[in-house]
Amino acid sequence: MAGAVLTVGIMLGVLAPVTGSTAAWADGPQHVTSTITFDFTVPAGAVCDFAIRNVGTVSDNVVIFPDRMIDHVVIHAAHTNVATGFTLTETDHATTFTAADGQVKGVGIEFHLRTPEGKIVVVHAGQIVVSATGEILKFTPNFNLDLAAVICPALGG
Repeated sequence: MAGAVLTVGIMLGVLAPVTGSTAAWADGPQHVTSTITFDFTVPAGAVCDFAIRNVGTVSDNVVIFPDRMIDHVVIHAAHTNVATGFTLTETDHATTFTAADGQVKGVGIEFHLRTPEGKIVVVHAGQIVVSATGEILKFTPNFNLDLAAVICPALGG
């Protein structure tokens, strides 16, 4: 859940200083790593009919070439149904390849939700390819694009 939203934000924040700068490429590929933590609540009605608290850490490892970028993200998160206190945890691994023309291919584990006892509740993994204009060119069936359809039932909604 946090993966799709955070990956875009991280990429923009981490890469803004080096993208578009010819000088940034003078010494070859750039390697940027960062780790951030997050703690936010999505209000009831925004995704599910109950509020969801999301707490976690994102580790981002980006290699930037003049003609492409490779971004590997690892997310450790806990999602809590605020109304019931029920919590699911997840560890997601995803890699995004961005071509010079702006086409983006994302592959990896989008959801890997577990109960506090360690029981796997939901696993969604696969691939998505998006054009520079935002058109979805390809996605595998187990790469669910509907966040609410995954997280709401899993958290008891």
